Amino acid sequence: MCGIIGVFNNKLQKVVSNSEILKAADTMTHRGPDDRTSFISKDQRFGVGYRRLSIIDVDGGRQPLLSSDGSLCVNVNGEIYNHLELRQELESRGHIYQTNSDSEAVLHGYEEWGLDLLGKLKGMYAFSIYDSNQGVGGKGRLILARDKLGIKPLYYSITSEGITYASEIKAILKFSDISREPDMIAVSQYLTMSATPAPRTMFAGINKLPPGHMAIADLNGEIEIREYWSVLDNRIDLSEASEEEIVEQISESLTSSIRRRLMTDVPFGVFLSGGVDSSLNLALMSQMVNKPIDTFSVAIENDDASNENKHARYVANQFGANHNEVSVTNEQFTGFLTDMAYYQDEPLADPVCVPLYYLSALAKSNGCTVVHVGEGADELFAGYGNYALMNDFHRSLYAPFKGLPYSVKNLVLQTAALILPESKVEYINRATSNQELFWGGAVVFSENSKQHVMNEYIDQHVYSNVIEPYYKEYYSKFDKSSFLDRAINIDLKHRLPELLLMRVDKMSMAASIEARVPFLDEELVELANSIPSSLKYKNGITKYILRKMARKYLPETVVYRKKNGFCGGTTNMIGDSVTRYAEKTLKESKWITDIMNQYEIKKIFEMHKRGKISKGSEIWSLLNLALWHKVWIEGESI
Repeated sequence: MCGIIGVFNNKLQKVVSNSEILKAADTMTHRGPDDRTSFISKDQRFGVGYRRLSIIDVDGGRQPLLSSDGSLCVNVNGEIYNHLELRQELESRGHIYQTNSDSEAVLHGYEEWGLDLLGKLKGMYAFSIYDSNQGVGGKGRLILARDKLGIKPLYYSITSEGITYASEIKAILKFSDISREPDMIAVSQYLTMSATPAPRTMFAGINKLPPGHMAIADLNGEIEIREYWSVLDNRIDLSEASEEEIVEQISESLTSSIRRRLMTDVPFGVFLSGGVDSSLNLALMSQMVNKPIDTFSVAIENDDASNENKHARYVANQFGANHNEVSVTNEQFTGFLTDMAYYQDEPLADPVCVPLYYLSALAKSNGCTVVHVGEGADELFAGYGNYALMNDFHRSLYAPFKGLPYSVKNLVLQTAALILPESKVEYINRATSNQELFWGGAVVFSENSKQHVMNEYIDQHVYSNVIEPYYKEYYSKFDKSSFLDRAINIDLKHRLPELLLMRVDKMSMAASIEARVPFLDEELVELANSIPSSLKYKNGITKYILRKMARKYLPETVVYRKKNGFCGGTTNMIGDSVTRYAEKTLKESKWITDIMNQYEIKKIFEMHKRGKISKGSEIWSLLNLALWHKVWIEGESI
């Protein structure tokens, strides 16, 4: 795991400075505290800096990796889990390895297969390849790639002088030709979707590469963004498989995934909540390891809704794990928020970031550099209660109402607006406009509410510009599908990579540890997306087929325990101390005062403090926005 920063200039008179590269790399020391290197090409048009967290081939796996003739320079952030299989094949074709690092598979794989390499890699990665012999007139080209599911981030900025890219935005901002200006379209999208959808970021002029995409840049200043893998194109035929056979396939696939992710030369552990996903991680791992596994859990002090420690302890005891816990005080929670904005780079409207950081710090303090986490299981196997509620609502009410004449729907909408709360009216509004019900699992401000809360509402409709294209792509490949299938696809496109996985990457890396995601192994994802939705939500049971598989390894009390969000959710985490902190921060932010309606913000806080309706999501979203602007635009970065 590491942080990479690179510059590829298309103007000969603009040379890459090694000192600038290293200063930018040092903004990501937390991503790679173990090593610091750089490389500048002979013509000084390309340069790359690298911060390393040593995990595989600790002594010999330094980067960048250069080809034997010096024409290629490769930098990789992440892990290539099938590197040994690739190495065997590549060495049989005559390639000579310099190290035992998994990253070297990218170097020799590109030499052998070119861009087809991307279809062969299995892992989590963001990497760059500088090829001085390719491109227009053989003058050089740059390839950037982000892994298939978006576990690792990769950002880039295109200017008149070339392209700058990095694992984190803060490294890009170190360069003088990169401005710090808010992208107000991204702000509007963030307020609805809790994170900025790719390819935008909150910074005007800085983009992020979408999952499963590559970028190819040449010295003419041209850049092509190309999709190389889509979950929609990779399914298997399960039409003849019985329920029991599918259970067995899930078991085999998850077991293989966890075994692959034990590839490490440093201590490892498991983030354990006691829920079915993290418990499966521990249960299967314990069959492969002949010593007690380190497990870690977190709770917020004096907050029962966040505390799953007794469940985590129970599961840890079942498998003889070495269990560790941390409790986050209110002072620690609010005390981390400015730092959080720094590590996030752009706001992520999920308060889980705070306990996740302290959980990561706990693992680091106990000597663990690698941890397994349970992200992805709820999306792939329909584990959220909201999926079930919306699925039932869609079938019984939404779809029939959507099919009524517009005049009838509009009359109902006008009446509802007078008597129902805004959250209910929003669904009627969607049906009246013939829109899809599900916009994602973390929707905060609707377009209507943004018109009230933003002083200068930007007519950048999230549905038509972000959500609807996802649905159109899905329908173009599957004309017959279930509501659950479509909902899962929406979350795989945005919420999972840009919110959930981004928070894991940013907060674990802030503590200098690597988080691995067994449920997002490509083979398991392809299997899960091929399973009929009727086996994911069945007999009123969410995550039905995964729970059935889990019964082979876990007590039924664990398998069927009611799902609890990590540390609860915004309702309990946005308590009195955080609410006071947020209120003060928003009042002191001139930018928020300029762009937001203070009367509407005051109403949000009053409703939340009365306790009848939780406005924790709205408060946290606005607080993150204010902190981001304070740290990154006003320049109060730590």
